[in-house]
Order: sequence, then structure tokens, then C-alpha cells
Amino acid sequence: MKFIKSIGQELKLTTWPTGKESIRDFFQVLEYAIFMLFFIAIFDWISQHGLLAIVHWLLPFTK
Repeated sequence: MKFIKSIGQELKLTTWPTGKESIRDFFQVLEYAIFMLFFIAIFDWISQHGLLAIVHWLLPFTK
């Protein structure tokens, strides 16, 4: 029981974000996710086309 009481006391000490702060944080997470989406997509595109270029360059040497 003591443990559960201490949880309640800690929750009372917690400062919860306001609605405005929650919205701001949500959009920051959304911006970060979109940035990472583009970063990974560009990296994927470059690595895919780079590997294909290397394979096409090496194919004449295998004959």
C-alpha cells in the first residue's frame, strides 16, 4: 500500500503540459518525423541508384 501511496504523491508533484504546450510538442514531433522520412527516402534513393550504377559499371568486366 505504501508503494501505491507514493505513486499518487509523485503524480501530484508532476507538472503536466498545458494544451498549448501539447500542441506545440505534437507539431515538433511531426516536423521531426517528416524530416526523417525525407532523409531516409533520399538516402535510400541515393544508395539504390549508386549500387545500380556500380553494378552496371562492373558488368562488362565479368564477361
